[in-house]
Amino acid sequence: MSDSDMTGMPRKKATIRLGQREMGRLSALVLVILALALFFGGYHLFRNFKSRRDIVIGRSNLLAIYKALNGYAQDWDSRLPDAKTWSDNVAGYLSVPQGTPGGPLSLLHGPGDNGTVGYVYNDAASGYNLEPTGKNDRQAGISPDRLVLLIERVGAPLNAHEDIKPEDEDQKDFFHRLTFPHYSEDAENATELVLYANGRILERKRSEFIH
Repeated sequence: MSDSDMTGMPRKKATIRLGQREMGRLSALVLVILALALFFGGYHLFRNFKSRRDIVIGRSNLLAIYKALNGYAQDWDSRLPDAKTWSDNVAGYLSVPQGTPGGPLSLLHGPGDNGTVGYVYNDAASGYNLEPTGKNDRQAGISPDRLVLLIERVGAPLNAHEDIKPEDEDQKDFFHRLTFPHYSEDAENATELVLYANGRILERKRSEFIH
């Protein structure tokens, strides 16, 4: 088909002409789409930044608590405090810069995605000997790298404690005690901080337990 009409003049291309009203509506729609993209993209970036920041604070808190637990143990025959009064026992061994809001006890709480995180102490750590002199000095022969000392939990009060078995003995039981308070909106990357008796602080992800 020729691009010219019978007079030899070029045919006019069909075009869509939008009136001022339609252009205004289209522009408004584009702006709404851009605003939504920026809002949700920015929101997720903010959530990820906050979760990462909270993990850094949580690790710092747990390191300070671990040092306090060791300080307590040095004064009590190398043994860790009783689970029922653990935070009371370590309070005097915690130290923060002068003027820190909440004082030393502020270290016993940390930020989480959905509220303030507290720390849950393992009943099995009661009286645990960090420097055994005999084969019977440690409960059930649990080595420090397998003994969980503390886990995070939103809303956990001071002196919170429960029986937390070594994860390799009962992974299902261990998993169900974790609440993954960081990156909580991401099922794969939801994260929990766990402190062990050898001083390790691990970031455990939900995906590690779901196969």
